[in-house]
Amino acid sequence: MNRKRLRLALLCAAAMLVASGPAVAAPDDRAHLYEVHAPSGTEQDLFSGGFDVMEHRQGDSLFVLGDSATGAALERAGFPATDDQVLPEPPGRFAATADTFYGGYRSVEAHHRHLDQVAGEHPGLATVVDYGDSWLKTQNRGGHDLRAICITRRNPGDCALSPDSPKPRFFVLGQLHSRELTTGEIAWRWIDHLVGGDPQITALLDTTEFWIVPIANPDGVDNVQRGGDAPISHRKNGNDTNLQGTTCGTQSQSHHGVDLNRNTTSNWGLQNASDRQCDQTYRGTAPDSEPETQALQRLWRSLYRDHRTADPAQPAPTDTTGIVLSLHSYGNYVLFPWSGGAPDRRSGNDAPLRDLAQDLAAMAGPGWQYGQSGQVLYSASGTTDDWVYDELGVASFVWELGSSPDQTCGGFFPAHSCQDSFFWPKALPMLLHTARHTAAPYTPVPEPTTECAKTDDTDVPIITRTPPVTVQMTISGCQGNPRSAARLEVHFKNLRGSVISLDLIAPDGTAYKLQHQLQSELPDPGGSFTVDLSRESRNGTWQLRIHDVIWVGTGDLDWWRLTL
Repeated sequence: MNRKRLRLALLCAAAMLVASGPAVAAPDDRAHLYEVHAPSGTEQDLFSGGFDVMEHRQGDSLFVLGDSATGAALERAGFPATDDQVLPEPPGRFAATADTFYGGYRSVEAHHRHLDQVAGEHPGLATVVDYGDSWLKTQNRGGHDLRAICITRRNPGDCALSPDSPKPRFFVLGQLHSRELTTGEIAWRWIDHLVGGDPQITALLDTTEFWIVPIANPDGVDNVQRGGDAPISHRKNGNDTNLQGTTCGTQSQSHHGVDLNRNTTSNWGLQNASDRQCDQTYRGTAPDSEPETQALQRLWRSLYRDHRTADPAQPAPTDTTGIVLSLHSYGNYVLFPWSGGAPDRRSGNDAPLRDLAQDLAAMAGPGWQYGQSGQVLYSASGTTDDWVYDELGVASFVWELGSSPDQTCGGFFPAHSCQDSFFWPKALPMLLHTARHTAAPYTPVPEPTTECAKTDDTDVPIITRTPPVTVQMTISGCQGNPRSAARLEVHFKNLRGSVISLDLIAPDGTAYKLQHQLQSELPDPGGSFTVDLSRESRNGTWQLRIHDVIWVGTGDLDWWRLTL
């Protein structure tokens, strides 16, 4: 997508995000979307500054939602905006009912009645489970039950809250971030599809339990719905405890609540998770501080056996069953652990997770990327996908559901008609493919029997901090996929006092962060890196991206060699 079309897509996607109610803001208070230069590894300062960073990356650019004052704040934080667009006003009024808002999106009550209706009409298939209470309900201030539905062709013992189920379990989670409306709609349609008689589902219902939580953050969804035709951009839960003597505002960068996808024990508080309660990525007072987080973890522990070893670097056993999928928007990504920690850290089951993610991204179509969050988007600590894998060893994924190719559907608040015309037709094949892998997500892939290697010894000057220097190598005539222990050798010369980061870019665009900081203390530094590339194709154009973090001299890339 060219940058002009990207800006248009993001403008359409973010146009509604800062509204605090149905009234249209005065011109001076209109929302702004800022593009900032934030190469991978530098975004921590952006999150630490309390900015509302969109879940979309374009090369070295990230996008920040704010008001007219946000541009100056970005400048002070060291992120001067390279583009500043004033967002259009919200569209006109929609017909609404007590159960719907913004053209047809469902309320929490409507979702819960839907679960009861499905269970009532299909008693041999569906069971509704109350697995906890929202924050407001724990405070006796209204709130909601937290509810899930289990769908399978029921035999004795099915859908029991026990990890010893004979059937593998595919778990789908919607609206953990309440403003991401598409995710709840996909969950609703997935439930209906499972009981709708599709022949592709019939056999799976005999062998698999399907668990769906359509609304994981009901208090937050209530806040979004209060905006009516101009939904409120509320991301977090309903926790409005004033701990820091601060009154949160109504703009998207200043809301009350805890970000439920920064609140788990897994890598809690390490990266891109704020300690300020009004920030969109506020992590909470402690790991697992929120009742919604605690309830989900209790539910997952009751559904999945613990397959993790004492050493977190070791893989879960290849016979581990089950998949947990958390739906988000609005990028075009298939993500898997780790989300937090160093971007070049790999899980023990990286190869099969990456393999399935590659399949799903290919099914989703052009523009979709797959990888760990720190590789293709940005790192995030305290996430649910990391917790599921970290604590239980169960395969876990995040899908970021993004824009349509013509940019008419996208963002947190797309037109409701986009759900049937674009999002659901894209999501259904991906859901079916994932469901078929639920019984054995970690099935190993055979290693190739031959190596394929190529060297490029062209000298390339490395003389600027930005943009990164990128060199290419085209490989052809090699059969199959690379090895799981592929090697990259890099050699520089004449470097003095530089600090360099390295990324290897596969032919399909997947980035592998190989070295965060290579310090050139010797005249001719270099390195050899082992990386699992087994889910890539050998043939095609590979790229080596070299970014000077600190630069005080001159130098050259001497040669580099790729052994696949």
